Amino acid sequence: MFQSKYTVPKDIDKLISKLKLKKKSHSSYINFLKQYNVIDFYNMEFCYGIDCEGEELPLEVILGFSKKEDEDLIATNYGYLNRIPEKHIAIATVNYGDLLCLHPNGKIYHWDHEVNDLYFDMKVINGYLEQNTNLKFVADSFDQFLSMITKLEDDDDDYDPSKDEFNNPNIPFPDESLNIWFKTPKYILLLPERRIPIYLKKFKLSEKGRELLEKFKKLELTEKDRERIATLKKEGFLEEGIFE
Repeated sequence: MFQSKYTVPKDIDKLISKLKLKKKSHSSYINFLKQYNVIDFYNMEFCYGIDCEGEELPLEVILGFSKKEDEDLIATNYGYLNRIPEKHIAIATVNYGDLLCLHPNGKIYHWDHEVNDLYFDMKVINGYLEQNTNLKFVADSFDQFLSMITKLEDDDDDYDPSKDEFNNPNIPFPDESLNIWFKTPKYILLLPERRIPIYLKKFKLSEKGRELLEKFKKLELTEKDRERIATLKKEGFLEEGIFE
């Protein structure tokens, strides 16, 4: 099933050391990183996923070492610093914005961006709401997680891609789903890179979405925000004028 998108780096041991993994509880994951480098489920013939307490989680990317931030272990974990619980390591992207995280004890957990993310407290300047760090259990080990991966069955009667409100770039988001964006508009900078152009295009398709785009232009940006924007523009994921 697995096919690396890239060759394993020659300095793989040095790169792994930066993750501060535990040799005993993380041994199966360490061995995986030495054999595979980025598993991209987007480009496979079929869709794959896992079952998590009855919820189907489509797999996107098992992270490795890449020049693309949304595929790279180190860059992804830096980007989610403080957003995922301390000592957890993001190892895969799933379910259109969620993560699978590796615990120090070797177990795998599901980080749900709608439940476990860090959100601004609109009543406190530069404050955050209390974060839910209770992640949903997935597997006892990395090997068990791998054994859980199955091909997802397509149901043509239930799914019409042309009516997919959240993944089709040619239809707008439902207005009610945009409320969270007005509260935390900077979240657009934290999305996986390949998803940003799709979301921006969808925002343009509704009156409320265009209102949100205008809000982007009035944001107070930090130096880190500006660096992120510059990188996104350079790599072609962000067009000119969005934040200006």
